[in-house]
Amino acid sequence: MANNREKIELIRPVITPTKFTPTEEQQVVIDSAANRLAILGAPGTGKSATLIASVVQAIKSGFDPNSILVLTYGRERASELRDQIVIQSGANAFEPIVRTFHSLAFSIINTQETPDDPKYVLISGAEQDSFIRELLANPQYSPDVNWPQVLEPALATRGFARELRDLILRASERNFTYKKLIEMSKVLNEPWWEPAANFWKIYDEVLGIRYGFIPGAAKRIDSSSIISQAISDLTSSQKIREAFQNKFKLIIVDEFQESDNSQRDLLNLLASDRVILFADPHSAVGQFRGADPEGVKQYLAANNFEQLALTKPLRTPDAITELTSAIASKFRNPITQYSAGESKGAKVTNNGVIDAAKLASQSDCANYIAHTFRSAHLRDGIAWSQMAVILRSPGAGISAISRAFALNNIPIQIDSDALALGENPAIKPIITIAQIALGKIKLTSNNWDLIEEVLVSEFGGADALSLRQMRIDIGKLREPGDDAKSSTQVILEILDQNDAPLPWEQILSLKRIADVISEARKTVRANSKSGNKVDIADLIWAIWSSAKNYEGDALASAWRKRALKGGIRGASADRDLDAVITLFESARRFAERMPGSDPQLFLDQLLSESIASDAIAARGERGEVVSVMTVHSAKGLEWDLVAITGLQEGSWPNLRQRGSLLGSERLVEAQRSQLLARREIELSAANALIEDERRLLNVAVSRAKKRLVVTAYSKEDDSEPSPYFEEIYEFVNGESSIDADSSDLPRALTPQALVSTLRRNLENQDLVSREFAGKLLNTLAANEIESAMSENWLGGLSLSTDEPVLPPDAQVSVSPSNLQSFSECGLKWFIEKSGGRDGDSTAALLGIAIHSLAAMMKSEPGLTYEDLVSRLENGWQLIDGNKGWVRDYQFKKALEKLEKFYKWHAENKSKRTLFAVEAEFSKVIGRALFNGSVDRVEIDGEGRVYIVDLKTGASDISKAKAEENKQLAGYQLAVYEEAFKEQSPGNQSAGAELLFLGNDSKSASAKPQSPKDHQEVLAQVVAAADAMSANEFIATVNDRCRMCAVKGLCPIQPQGRTVIDL
Repeated sequence: MANNREKIELIRPVITPTKFTPTEEQQVVIDSAANRLAILGAPGTGKSATLIASVVQAIKSGFDPNSILVLTYGRERASELRDQIVIQSGANAFEPIVRTFHSLAFSIINTQETPDDPKYVLISGAEQDSFIRELLANPQYSPDVNWPQVLEPALATRGFARELRDLILRASERNFTYKKLIEMSKVLNEPWWEPAANFWKIYDEVLGIRYGFIPGAAKRIDSSSIISQAISDLTSSQKIREAFQNKFKLIIVDEFQESDNSQRDLLNLLASDRVILFADPHSAVGQFRGADPEGVKQYLAANNFEQLALTKPLRTPDAITELTSAIASKFRNPITQYSAGESKGAKVTNNGVIDAAKLASQSDCANYIAHTFRSAHLRDGIAWSQMAVILRSPGAGISAISRAFALNNIPIQIDSDALALGENPAIKPIITIAQIALGKIKLTSNNWDLIEEVLVSEFGGADALSLRQMRIDIGKLREPGDDAKSSTQVILEILDQNDAPLPWEQILSLKRIADVISEARKTVRANSKSGNKVDIADLIWAIWSSAKNYEGDALASAWRKRALKGGIRGASADRDLDAVITLFESARRFAERMPGSDPQLFLDQLLSESIASDAIAARGERGEVVSVMTVHSAKGLEWDLVAITGLQEGSWPNLRQRGSLLGSERLVEAQRSQLLARREIELSAANALIEDERRLLNVAVSRAKKRLVVTAYSKEDDSEPSPYFEEIYEFVNGESSIDADSSDLPRALTPQALVSTLRRNLENQDLVSREFAGKLLNTLAANEIESAMSENWLGGLSLSTDEPVLPPDAQVSVSPSNLQSFSECGLKWFIEKSGGRDGDSTAALLGIAIHSLAAMMKSEPGLTYEDLVSRLENGWQLIDGNKGWVRDYQFKKALEKLEKFYKWHAENKSKRTLFAVEAEFSKVIGRALFNGSVDRVEIDGEGRVYIVDLKTGASDISKAKAEENKQLAGYQLAVYEEAFKEQSPGNQSAGAELLFLGNDSKSASAKPQSPKDHQEVLAQVVAAADAMSANEFIATVNDRCRMCAVKGLCPIQPQGRTVIDL
């Protein structure tokens, strides 16, 4: 059997050694033999290159690679440094040369003194949150913790669990014990720290006990305890301490400012020989994780470090160097700085290196950046991979950038930190369906927003129009007077029971989601029967493997094919598949590290994340893409062209106090500042926050190697540029941005935008401009740019056909209502007949209901007004989906119409006899199939037939217009022709009338029509049949144009007029 599967080849990225020629400053560092050496340098002064060169030099001078330890702040950074060291030195080691502090601590605590010592397994921060929530919800621990009564309502919330975890984390990082935290609670007058310390103790005990009874199980430890446990092991075991001290003869720390106090204590315990630190306290981004950049200076002094400085800027052009220096000069205690160089401190010429643009909206900012990037790619040859967009934090800016870049055909890679997994549109439907299967989310109208989100996702494939059509189709199944059940309730029942009262073909999106829910529930039930909790990975797989797209293909297969095709949609599918892989990896790690835990805990942790948690999942590198990431992720990276966006008031700098209920930030600040008064601690924290935000700006600006673009927008009563943008704008332009006009948004550099400009130039008064535009359009068309081909222009195409809509011998359906509509405006009739009108509105559904209730007076003549009101009320949910005062108002108007009809019916009994309601008729007249139905057929005292047509709309007509009304004349023709399908009422017409119920009068308004000439109306029907099947339809101005539902398609109305003159 032939194998038709695409061949996919995975290629490992080539790692090339960084070219390095040391400066004099760098050479001094490399050659230094100091046992305690600290290198301080501003961004771009070559700290990383010097670190790598120092390690390579040490190996070449005889150091055993296994005796060298390089510590850094993150796993990706460690991988980058490790690759460069290995490729430049050619050395091999038994263990990684470069590690994070946590990786080192993990190896220390897993050092076994005896073969029977258990190993540790690290649980993630999100898993820790889940475990804390589980304990908080368990009443058996409450007496030992002794939470104050005022806190009890907060114990079950995610926010409280997160705050409790933060307090434990900050205390652990500072080597606090339970007892010390209780003591600090009394010193600082923080009464809630004591029960928090009691909880912390129980948390540690339960975490150890839970897995202690599992044979061969590893001990669980969280990230807040791993460093302190390593310190405890080194302190309590001289054998382990000496083993590590003897092992590492050279310890180098990268980005030392990102370390916290406990990590520095760990370093002191290990450092027996040489220690080299690289730091820039003004470039720290990890303060929210406990980093202590302001303590670097004190640490160096306390431990007698010799200090060397790198001051020569090697990365950035003069303008960006000058800007970075200006930003750094405003720190309270500037430590690292650049040498003055040739500029001698004078302001350098910008020369377009830095662009600060104030625009009118967030969307304009995104489009401005997209234009700049595309221009740099096309004109300057800058690779997409050498461009990046940096934001302060995730948010609406990500969506704006995604839209703008897609429109400009720019490939992007959104960093995982910029979008939490639980907020990823590709993942949210999986989470919601899993919660439905677990019973966490009930299929009730209260949760409709979540369920609708799943239906309109790619898992369901619905949209607003198809959902509306489903509601209409469902509503048609119900007879007036049945027990009320809204279309939402019916949809939810279909999803719950996987059974539908109408063909699945009409509700395919419901079928797709119902099938996935059914498969997910089967997985949950299978585990419940065996007495086990479902494995979250199994549940997610059941959902993913049964998901299909709108074409019926497996979603996994559809996304894979799309990703392999490339392009903008391929890039989106690639990102979605990466997110799914990350989800499975996170689920697997959760199941392994917390066996037996409730799967809902995993889903809760996903939904509570503000950024994506750390998950080690394999991802393919997409090569040439623009990176979009937060400033925290941009740390340590560099690009030729960088755009910084989101410099808005209140966003960046974000100076809102990170105040919390339990006050972990006060614990940190009290330890740092040694202050005791709460007011002084809060003021100190506010000042530290200002420094932190400026550090983030310093990092973002210094990522650019060649060009920097900074944007903000000014929108009245919405948002204004922040002081940071003002600072940069003044630096670039020499004036304030406050009174400056918004920058013009350049024309997009896409073929479509160019064609639009050239086509406008074809109308230019200047002959040379017109000729140039024409020649360029011809060139573009010759190169297969479809939008440049004149035959594709609106108005440039000839008519597709001038044939009649129906052949001359075809039968044409003509109804009295169509007869009237066509006479008023042929174009309106044709458009509506062809599907150009929207689906049934509330008014239309109300009209159907009133007609149905009116018809009941024939089958149930004894019905009272109260009976009719009751039946209308029971079915109201199917008519009007509004709530509150809108619903009340609409219902009141409906009752008014119903009352008018009932009174008219009661008064009319003595005048004429009701013969039939909703009476259908059909008759072939020439090529016309004359058909329709009559609301009321009545017989007068002389035995003649009288037709009544009910109108529930708000409009009314004059008596003169009623006399000319072709709909009423058509009904009379049905009488003359004896066209009624059931019993004929006779062929003598007494006339007809329109009965208006929705106008402003207090009673029903009847507009009669006298008997019409039989042959005259007959001729009108024959003529209408010919005109309705013709090839032209005339738009006619009339009194009803104002309320026309299709005037957006009418060429004689402003809303429907084309942009060209035909």
